[in-house]
Amino acid sequence: MTDMHPKAAHPKEFLESKWKHAFTTFFDLDRNGLIEWKDFKDLIEVIGEVRGRRSDVFMTARLCLPDIWQKMTEAIGKEEEDIITLSDWIQLCESSRKSVREPAWQKAYVEYMFKLLDESGDHLVDQAEYVQVLGYFGVNRKDSSHCFDQFAFNHQGQLIHAIDKKKFHVLWKQFFHSEDPASPGNWLLGKKYKTQE
Repeated sequence: MTDMHPKAAHPKEFLESKWKHAFTTFFDLDRNGLIEWKDFKDLIEVIGEVRGRRSDVFMTARLCLPDIWQKMTEAIGKEEEDIITLSDWIQLCESSRKSVREPAWQKAYVEYMFKLLDESGDHLVDQAEYVQVLGYFGVNRKDSSHCFDQFAFNHQGQLIHAIDKKKFHVLWKQFFHSEDPASPGNWLLGKKYKTQE
């Protein structure tokens, strides 16, 4: 496996670049610079159209996303009919990173994402599942396949077919909290980085 890491950047800038990627790719689906309940409803509809309204992944989205939205707006001190700006989102992520306990919205979201990615329900996320689900969010197959190979390896550095929930949680924390450009979790949400030559 080729060792390719993001170019060095100021720690705060690096963290915020990851947070902005999560904001624009997984939340602000209409790309209007805001997170609204409409974005969540649109995602539920897309999943229903692609996977079917009786599919487990559709039911997961329909059950989990309203709860996540409620917890996010509550954490930022807003009403559920309000909007969340990029500045609000950065504040949410920064507060989460500094918090001793994992905030309710973050805990609910990581659980939802694992369920969403684990389409087969075998408690593992393999590359095919990962690539397919990231496609719902506009991440192309080539990029998502590349990203999977940057974090799906064992303690010996060997590529593995799938990751379990424990590893997913470790990678998730690295994505949202780590300032280290070499952390494997930086690739978890399908973000490709400019690499060292």
